[in-house]
Amino acid sequence: MDPIQLIAPFEDQAKVAEQACEKLGVKIPIHVGSMDEAVKHAKRAEASGVEVLISRGTSAWKIAQSGVNIPLVEIPITGYDLLRAFMEARQLGQKIGIADIPDVLHGVEALEEIFHYPIEKHVIESLEDVDLAVHRLMERDIEVLIGKWVYVQKLKETPIKTVVLSSGIESIIQAIKEAKNLLEVRRKEAARSKQIRAILDFIADGVISVDEQGKVSVCNPAAEKILNIQSTDIVGRKIDDILPQSRINQVLLSGREELNSIQEYNGTKMIANRIPILYGEKVMGVVNTFQELKKLQQQEQEIRKKLSHQGHVTKYQLDKIVGTSPSFLGAMEKVSNYAKADSTILLSGETGVGKEVFAHMIHNLSHRSKGPFVAVNCAAIPENLLESELFGYVEGAFTGAKKGGKTGLFELAHGGTIFLDEIGELAASLQARLLRVLQEEEVMRLGDERVIPIDIRVVTASNRDLEEMVEAGGFRADLFYRINILHIHVPALRERKEDIPLLCDLFLEELEDQIHKKICGFKQEAMQIMQEYHWPGNIRQLRNVVERAAILSADEWIDQETVIEAGGRAFQSIGLTYRPQINETSKLEDYEIKHILQVLEQVGGNQTEAAKILGIGRTTLWRKLNRR
Repeated sequence: MDPIQLIAPFEDQAKVAEQACEKLGVKIPIHVGSMDEAVKHAKRAEASGVEVLISRGTSAWKIAQSGVNIPLVEIPITGYDLLRAFMEARQLGQKIGIADIPDVLHGVEALEEIFHYPIEKHVIESLEDVDLAVHRLMERDIEVLIGKWVYVQKLKETPIKTVVLSSGIESIIQAIKEAKNLLEVRRKEAARSKQIRAILDFIADGVISVDEQGKVSVCNPAAEKILNIQSTDIVGRKIDDILPQSRINQVLLSGREELNSIQEYNGTKMIANRIPILYGEKVMGVVNTFQELKKLQQQEQEIRKKLSHQGHVTKYQLDKIVGTSPSFLGAMEKVSNYAKADSTILLSGETGVGKEVFAHMIHNLSHRSKGPFVAVNCAAIPENLLESELFGYVEGAFTGAKKGGKTGLFELAHGGTIFLDEIGELAASLQARLLRVLQEEEVMRLGDERVIPIDIRVVTASNRDLEEMVEAGGFRADLFYRINILHIHVPALRERKEDIPLLCDLFLEELEDQIHKKICGFKQEAMQIMQEYHWPGNIRQLRNVVERAAILSADEWIDQETVIEAGGRAFQSIGLTYRPQINETSKLEDYEIKHILQVLEQVGGNQTEAAKILGIGRTTLWRKLNRR
């Protein structure tokens, strides 16, 4: 479809338009139609996608009043057109009259001065004046009427001669050039509008714009979502009727911007910016952008995490934490219950029992699981560095401070959990600062005067008896009571020896890729030794022994001798104790295998189903079957 079309009011004008197109080297569809016929052509053109129309005279007037929405370029009447019509009219009669708009009549007045020839003139402002104009000129006894095609049609049955005031080729060329320029500007404007619309549609900020009367002109999808409104319901309405507390009208009156204001819209706290649209000194409207405060804090947290490059996330998955002993299950029940709250938790237990693993579980089971998990070993960082690590610092806070400063670990934990291991080793000065953080929920970087609000859950751990330390003056009593709101004792391995086989199986699975060989498990007499040992180093020591035994074992099944070698001197006396019991152990193994085979026969050999019935893992079942 051609983007430009020309509607000529009569045939002669159409022929001139064709000549103009030929001269310019362009192809523009030309239709002939006056008045109502011109409107029909215009509406068909609009429906087919034409972008610019060209017409003239009363036809252009009629199109403009018809409600057609595409731009219309009117072919002008030039001085040359008037001169040509005037010279032609003088050959037809002496008394000449003309009716037209004021701009055209000004050109007629110039002709009167040049030729010293009076012309009867009548000003018309709209199509409704045409009949009156013709009647008044006839009353003045004119002999020739110069006018547009519509006047000529009305005087056909009268003795008055007529000259059609047509546009010459130069006028049409001028109109075609103007239409092409308008088309280019229109397309650029459309592209710019689409770009702005795309920006408004996809930015996360809500945007509401008002005009100089305070009426809403723009409401983007983000604003609809945040405020739970529809743009169709508010565009064109006064902003005070929709958001009376928005302060947009105040900015409209003052012309002064308001940035980073905390405001509540429909019960939701926002960060809002209100910026006046100025043309010179006149305020033409206001653009109001806003974003949910909670969402902004989440984005800030994501940026903090990415900038830190430290990957503060949990390392332990819930399916990798095993145990069926009553002491372990009791501790796990507390983990499940306490994780739902935000209160501080103190984990107590010997070195190596897995207190950090419990901290990871608490975080994973909490509503903060998608936030960061920051673990700090208070005993591993020198006292003079620990303060700057925990609280951060600003540039120039001390000699050697990093340019730009540093974000502290408390800030990095915002929206998540911070785990303070070995908290009993914290210096007295840091205990006081930690207590303030817990009470005020804010931190202050070293060398800074600004406080930063934080939202964190604090989990602490210690292998020392903090109550005894409080009595001895080695730990602040107020801090102890603050971190000991909830307490979980992580049992030592000797308190949950029935979990040792499960832990050994888990460690062997994890070690398979590391040691580059497959170990099926421990023989019964070897496992008896493992369960008899008192494990002063707890789970950490158990894993070390399992790894050493797996590497030393020459067979797929780790035997008694290998365990004794892996465990060292402490295991030798236990090994001697269990040697006479090997025959009894073999009998138990035989009974267990028979029971497993019976269950397998009942389920048609389906090992997955058999494992469920027996209450063991599929890997454990496979290992037991391969011991035969």
